[in-house]
Amino acid sequence: MSNLKLVHSGGNSVSLTTPTNNPSSNVTFKLPQADGSSGQALVTDGNGAFSFATPSPYQFSSWYVTTDYTPTAADVILRNWAESNADGYERLGTAPTYSTGAFTMPSTGYWRVQASITYYHTSATGDTFAFALRHSTDSGSSYNHFATVGGRLDGSLPANAKLNWTLAGTFKVANASTSRLCLYGVDIRTDGRIMGGTQSGTAGYCSSMHIEKMANL
Repeated sequence: MSNLKLVHSGGNSVSLTTPTNNPSSNVTFKLPQADGSSGQALVTDGNGAFSFATPSPYQFSSWYVTTDYTPTAADVILRNWAESNADGYERLGTAPTYSTGAFTMPSTGYWRVQASITYYHTSATGDTFAFALRHSTDSGSSYNHFATVGGRLDGSLPANAKLNWTLAGTFKVANASTSRLCLYGVDIRTDGRIMGGTQSGTAGYCSSMHIEKMANL
């Protein structure tokens, strides 16, 4: 094999070499005429020409509530999440880490979240409540909401009537190590339930969340 050796003034060198196997034809690679920006990478047009471009940051993962969650207070982080195990599911990129209701994003950037929550009471009762997506920049010591959905049940529904609430929002992660995401119940009843597991048949998860990265900073 042929090598192109670049020798440093200190004596060591860096080499470029041909592929392990003989190419099927002569190959020419054309380098760009100028350097790219910080964070960009070399990409090919498929015909041997290289240029600098920003790699696509898009990645996603899906989560669900594994078993019914009983709120421990009127204002509380909703728990019992696990990454999807649905047939055919496969995350793209790196998934957030999860611990006791809070998610830590794997990188800085702009992240979008969509959550679907099935909420019910085990007995007929009235309730005024909300669900909020909240973000913390101090490792979970304090949170601010960036998306909210709410409702009111007047007590006329029968016990165990399941209703679904959906909310979505986008937030900025400037420091991945101190950033936390959670789904929060606001003024919900401790005799209520966040429905977990799967619905009958092939209807899918009862409560779920989709987390996706939209752009780099």
